[in-house]
Amino acid sequence: MRIRLGTSIISFLVASLLMTSSVSAFAQDDFSGDEGASVGEGQGGSGDSEGAGEVEALYDRYDQEKSKKREAVTPKSKEPAKEVTTLSELANLAPFSDVAVIQRRFLPRTGRFELTGSAMTSVNNPFFNNLGLGLRAAYHLIEKHGIEFQYMIFSNTRRSVTNNLEEKRDVQTTNLVTAKNYMGAAYKWTPVYGKITFLNRHIVPFDLYFTGGMGLTQTQKKGEPTFHFGTGQAFAVSKKVAIRWDIVWNFFQAEVDSVTGAGTTKTSHNDLFITLGASFFFPEATYR
Repeated sequence: MRIRLGTSIISFLVASLLMTSSVSAFAQDDFSGDEGASVGEGQGGSGDSEGAGEVEALYDRYDQEKSKKREAVTPKSKEPAKEVTTLSELANLAPFSDVAVIQRRFLPRTGRFELTGSAMTSVNNPFFNNLGLGLRAAYHLIEKHGIEFQYMIFSNTRRSVTNNLEEKRDVQTTNLVTAKNYMGAAYKWTPVYGKITFLNRHIVPFDLYFTGGMGLTQTQKKGEPTFHFGTGQAFAVSKKVAIRWDIVWNFFQAEVDSVTGAGTTKTSHNDLFITLGASFFFPEATYR
């Protein structure tokens, strides 16, 4: 009777230990996730050591994935920004971390006067060499808009073709028009500004502008109403000084002697000039 009781107790203890091992294995499989559970089911009965190896491999893979996610979220340490001293070094800037910014207008215009002196030459007169000097005074209401007053004086010398017509072919050239001066006013519009490089060493700010207005062209006979159009660029040397070039087109109808020698007649004329000069701005700019 006692032997049977002892045997029953021993059997009960063994069964309890087996149940505890099964519960622990089940808990480990459940913690390792669905993938671990499927592996355990697929290899049921293959041995505890082999199942434990599979669970360890799953833990290793889980740790690797977590470390990869952590590296992706954690920003990399930034290197100190390098100082840029030449334009060629701009190519070494890292994208979206070091940014080269184009600033606002270097040469401000709002509420300032502009005084320009320039030399000019005609490019479309086949009979005369036209050289001249120009003086312009402008006031800029705001950055883009201004009013400009212009005065240009010209010298006219005959080309060789004109002398040949008179001396060798006995052709009268009194009907040819020569402009002596022009005086007028124009609206000045400056819609474009930017920067360019000079020899890849210096950044030069510039403005692109257009002018349109009216004036009076004095010919060898009298003053003729004239339409004026122009465009040009001003390259800033400082906030006071700029180098300026222009293309100027003056269109007018002039009264000249008739070819038949009887009276006068009206003919249309275009004077196209290229000018180069310097502009001076005042008063001193205090708002930039």
